[in-house]
Amino acid sequence: MNKELLAPAGDFETLKQAVHNGADAIYLGGKNYGARKFATNFDNEEMIKAIKYCHLYGVKIYVTINTIIYQDEVDGLLEYLKFLHTNGVDAVIMQDIGMISLVRKVLPNLDIHVSTQAHTHNIEQIKLLEKLGVTRVVVARELSLDEINKLDTNLEIEAFIHGALCVCYSGCCLFSSMLLNRSGNRGECAGICRLPFEIYKGNEKIKTNGKYLLSPKELNTTNHIKELLSSNITSFKIEGRMKSPTTIGFITRMYRNLIDHYLKGEEIKLSDEENKKLLVLFNREYTDGYLFNRSKEEIMNISSPNHIGIKIGEVIEVTDKKIKVRLDDTLNQGDGIRFKNSGLGMIANFIYDKKDNLINGSTANNTVYLDNKIGLTKNDLIYKTVDSNLLKELEEYDLKKIPIDINIDITDTIFTLKVSDGTNTITKENSIVEKAKNSGTDKNRIIEQVSKLGNTPFKVNSININMVDNIFIPISSINEIRREIVDELISVRENNKKEVIINNPFELEKEISDDKINIS
Repeated sequence: MNKELLAPAGDFETLKQAVHNGADAIYLGGKNYGARKFATNFDNEEMIKAIKYCHLYGVKIYVTINTIIYQDEVDGLLEYLKFLHTNGVDAVIMQDIGMISLVRKVLPNLDIHVSTQAHTHNIEQIKLLEKLGVTRVVVARELSLDEINKLDTNLEIEAFIHGALCVCYSGCCLFSSMLLNRSGNRGECAGICRLPFEIYKGNEKIKTNGKYLLSPKELNTTNHIKELLSSNITSFKIEGRMKSPTTIGFITRMYRNLIDHYLKGEEIKLSDEENKKLLVLFNREYTDGYLFNRSKEEIMNISSPNHIGIKIGEVIEVTDKKIKVRLDDTLNQGDGIRFKNSGLGMIANFIYDKKDNLINGSTANNTVYLDNKIGLTKNDLIYKTVDSNLLKELEEYDLKKIPIDINIDITDTIFTLKVSDGTNTITKENSIVEKAKNSGTDKNRIIEQVSKLGNTPFKVNSININMVDNIFIPISSINEIRREIVDELISVRENNKKEVIINNPFELEKEISDDKINIS
């Protein structure tokens, strides 16, 4: 079962979180041409660093070119794509069909994935994309899993399984462009759908149960891992190039664990604690969306467009100076809190007990006091929107380690070290072996030194040694060869690139200009 977990990265720290928490591939954007212009994104130097970092850890990297391209940008875009291709990007994600056609001619062996913003939703569109020579299609988010499974194609299919939804069809929204001259199709969406609206029928205002009438919930398919892995979706995509590193790291690890547990035949369900962490990290309320045929009422959250967090208690008394809170969950110093009805929020920098003593925090079923620095006037429900202890926990993560097989062969004169990661094999040999004058170099000592991989990206999967007796090898020489072979393996992995073919666009223009068009 060849399935891919694809995570977003808006900056380098998020990329590292995604890589080390189990992503098979990362998608990110450069400084131009991407649909998330207001993410930090990657300049050319950072892009090269990102490509090498991902490839070192065996993770693929896709770059977003998912906006409509203007005529005066074509030459610059082609140069940028040549830069990406030359430096080993695994694929680019594109929306503009005309540009896809041109890029396919100029860079015939650059893999192209068609963005969800091309709103691909039927087999006739897919047949056109097949003719254009793309390798993958990111289907429209409005498709159900049943509809996706009926798409009969050899193209890889990618689908969003988690994150923000757009009120407009497949993200092709003109609202922001019409009101603020900031086009979502140019990466400048102002999030108009997250603002309050009123609805009228003629001159009569229609009563609604909320005012955020165009604001969808967040997609969450954690309860459907079995169905997803049984589908014809190749790549499971997490949305979130504007989300924080810790949030993306946690979500990536969450889906990685669910997928891996399912593949091992183990239970595939989030624990209550994991669900709680997810809700406090980012939560507009969740839906399993169009993928699982939810109604519009189940997809929209008209009560709140922002991160809600989790309810942790209620305000039972308010004065000018203090807010008295009865807790039904934990509150710690440094947590972010919001009072639901007033909409006011703050950081809980100072927490007091009943005796007015400062405390670091408190657990459920206790009463605490907070400084009323926000002018709260009424009793209210209190929600935690930032968990300071959770953020500290998620900032620390285990670095991914690449298993390697080590073979050592020692003759009377030659020390040979061979290391393989399953794809690449590096061999070093040196005349550092001498006949032992007193006690020889012990076999276990050699294995110990060769296995000292420390802060490198590698770990020993297996180690074999064949050696003659009664020999001496300087430990410093063994260490030097180990360092050399590790450095070379890192370099080989970082610079993993396929052949780059670049055609001359001017020759293509000549071919096109020779065509004659008759209009009658």
